[in-house]
Amino acid sequence: MFNNSDNIEGIEALKKELPEELQCWYKLGRHVEELHYKHILNEECNDIICCIEMLLTDPQCKYSVKLFMYNAIGNISLDMINGFYSGLAIDDLSDTGVEKHTRFHIYSFEQDIEFSIYCEKIKVELVKHVGG
Repeated sequence: MFNNSDNIEGIEALKKELPEELQCWYKLGRHVEELHYKHILNEECNDIICCIEMLLTDPQCKYSVKLFMYNAIGNISLDMINGFYSGLAIDDLSDTGVEKHTRFHIYSFEQDIEFSIYCEKIKVELVKHVGG
């Protein structure tokens, strides 16, 4: 599951912790508990880069996953009540010859949500597991 996500940091630990039926990005994007946009210093190139951090939950709110997008560019628009509905997706574009900083594409399938982010690196972490 988690198609095309093997190069996401922390994905193997997430696969071990989440039930198999939740191992799809569209099942975790329905509720966006938090969204943070910040600038950090990239020490490799001594430059300021944009980062986005989102806390996503499954529909029953038993699991929360932190998604950190490093060196992000793009557009952010989502439904503040319903998150991405059932339309969150992540593609690893490294096999297509894209630039290093646009390796991952995070986007929504929903027509009325304009969420399209490209980033260099993604890190995921399970931060809450209720009732298990």
